[in-house]
Amino acid sequence: MLAACIAVLPVTGHAEEDFMSANRVMTGCRAFIAESNSDLFLQGVCLGVVTATAVCLPSGVTVGQEVRVVAAYIDARPTRLHEDFRVLALEALKDAWPCKR
Repeated sequence: MLAACIAVLPVTGHAEEDFMSANRVMTGCRAFIAESNSDLFLQGVCLGVVTATAVCLPSGVTVGQEVRVVAAYIDARPTRLHEDFRVLALEALKDAWPCKR
């Protein structure tokens, strides 16, 4: 029993680490943009991260626009899909709507 638990540890650790990768979360973002009923959980993750990280948005910007900006930013950087979606989403939103000082 102990050996089985130990054998599963590396797989479990990897799955948790990969859960917030842009590669994974973008599945939900793309489903949201397509107005699909698939990947609803990942759509929620995408929307939650995007709305939580958006700070200096001009009035009138919709969640759909935010998600499209983030998706376009990440799609333009395919070599970074392994990175944390939260970091890339924040970069995308700051790039599109920088905070004015």
